[in-house]
Amino acid sequence: MTHEFEDANLAFIRDLFVFMNFTALSFVDLKELTTDNMVEIEGDKWIVGKRHKTDVPYQVKLLDVPLQIIERYSNFPKENPKSVFGEVNYWSVCKKLKTVMKECGIDKPISAHCARHGFATMALTNGMPIESVSRILGHTNIVTTQIYAKITTKKLDNDLTMLGNKLNASFSNIKTV
Repeated sequence: MTHEFEDANLAFIRDLFVFMNFTALSFVDLKELTTDNMVEIEGDKWIVGKRHKTDVPYQVKLLDVPLQIIERYSNFPKENPKSVFGEVNYWSVCKKLKTVMKECGIDKPISAHCARHGFATMALTNGMPIESVSRILGHTNIVTTQIYAKITTKKLDNDLTMLGNKLNASFSNIKTV
């Protein structure tokens, strides 16, 4: 989020994409996000709702980056004052997202949906259990999450290292003949 855009609209599109990466919200869930969906649980802010596509309940803790993005746009005029990001159009966002990626030096074709995939990959790579990722994504079947979220080489390396450490600890008391 360090790239400075001359066009404030491009910065907004970048921020929406980053927000979706940190919350796993689909575009339609982001579009429908209101302050009513934000609650405080044990001192932390969470988004609580039902996925538009599946009607499955979800809850996502708001980490620092998405909280900063919400704050950045909290005073922007909106038709619906409860709307977190105002009126956003999928096709307009996707079109501008291409410009954002190009300005940031990213050649890959990126869509708003890639943010959910990015969240899943980031979460799994950093050790989040697939059951938690599945719940956050609002999947009705964990098989969907298994197909959806790539297991990266880094994740496999971390998991195998952790297993090796546990096995080494278990067998360290055994004397070899």
